[in-house]
Amino acid sequence: MANAIKSFLLGRWLGHPLHPALVHVPIAMWVGALIMDILSLFGVGGNALVRTACVAVLAGLASTLIVVPAGIAEWTQIRREKPAWMMALWHMVMNVCVVLLMIASVIVRLGRGWHAAQVPLIAFTLTLLGDLVLPVSGYVGGRMVYDQGIGIARMSKKRYRRIAAAGRANLPPQT
Repeated sequence: MANAIKSFLLGRWLGHPLHPALVHVPIAMWVGALIMDILSLFGVGGNALVRTACVAVLAGLASTLIVVPAGIAEWTQIRREKPAWMMALWHMVMNVCVVLLMIASVIVRLGRGWHAAQVPLIAFTLTLLGDLVLPVSGYVGGRMVYDQGIGIARMSKKRYRRIAAAGRANLPPQT
């Protein structure tokens, strides 16, 4: 059973890693919430926009319930002595910070902010901080793929190794 879950989380059924295919959902929700917050601060949309932004933050958090386990499953595939292991650890730490900021933002939004005509400044600030960390974490995630070949050469070693080599990825030696 544990192997089936890990296989699912690694995306073997999909033919490529699941984590990078899913990370766009929380990112889109949280960036969308920030855009709605900015509009709200300019007096656009009233309470409907405030609530929609809150739902977007919640949807992003809900999507992490599959994104995070898929990322952890990918991380367990990296040998600890490889540089990518530490990069993945930093990637994860940054994303934990983002999730905590978004949770705090939702708490404020569901409290006094739910009935407000404008997003509470603290909720906006928490979402903004989280959204500022996202591209840094994404950059580190991309470096793991493009520089270290993480998640590329696992599915069909010959095919993906050729693709990775063509992209000049730093591929680990074949074992």
